[in-house]
Amino acid sequence: MANIFENCSYHSPYEPYYLNCTNTTNQCTLVQDVETIESIIFWIDFLIPCTLFVVACFLNAYYLSILVPEFTEMNDITKKQYIFMVSRAISALTACVIMLALRILQLITSSFTIYFLFFLIDDLSFYSLLGSYVGSAILLYLATIRPILYSNRISVRTVYKFAIANLITSVVLAITTAMFQAADLSDGPFQCDLKHCQPITNMIMLVLILTSFLIPIVTLSFVLVTLCFYKNRSESIGDFTTDNSVSKSARTRLAWTLFTFTLITLTEAIPSFYLVGTSIGQLLSTWILCAHCYSIPEYEKFGYNIQKS
Repeated sequence: MANIFENCSYHSPYEPYYLNCTNTTNQCTLVQDVETIESIIFWIDFLIPCTLFVVACFLNAYYLSILVPEFTEMNDITKKQYIFMVSRAISALTACVIMLALRILQLITSSFTIYFLFFLIDDLSFYSLLGSYVGSAILLYLATIRPILYSNRISVRTVYKFAIANLITSVVLAITTAMFQAADLSDGPFQCDLKHCQPITNMIMLVLILTSFLIPIVTLSFVLVTLCFYKNRSESIGDFTTDNSVSKSARTRLAWTLFTFTLITLTEAIPSFYLVGTSIGQLLSTWILCAHCYSIPEYEKFGYNIQKS
């Protein structure tokens, strides 16, 4: 079969993807437009995340600069309430810094190691954040509903142990998921494509994502509903031993935590479910690819992200 681009004065790296798109007489201009669109998409995809990472790094660093000095001066009773908050802030700051560095490194190389590190940091920060939200909600529940148990049985050392367990669990999960995610996008120690492990790993990833989202949502919702029922029950029986201001503050903090986690869920769910569905994009037929190329006005309007092998 003749190369439809052989007479073009300029040769684009995207030509191999459109060799079978023969239903056109303007192939040279079309492939140049494709390259322009891909270049714009690439730089937008690079600049916007980098800008957000820089802003997030600044905000997390500022937050830590205020929180850490206060935390060191707290007594043991107060520290129990802030251990997961400090852990969450450190995890977020570390993730922002490393992911910003990895974004820049992706311009230089696309090796399996780079992809693995990128997904490892992303997954580690994600799972540790989920664990910190669950831990904070449980401590808030115990401090409000079971204050005696919270004071006598839950020590600072106990909370530290839970925080370390959360970190270890996050590392194990992150290493497992990052390895398969990186193998989907780059050649690694083992082959993972449509003919081998990808269908199974995509299903495993889907289950892990759904479970990871479900556990914190159920925990936060349960604690929030329990606190609301506890407030109504105390008022109905005339029990005013509980400090109303403390109870109201607990419900407000939990509601904002649930709202914040919902935003995090949305930002993590979109790319995660996109990754789970990559096999669908890889199965696009030639006529669909060519249809996008032929419809260059619509192509320029919406763009089309081609996965490069």
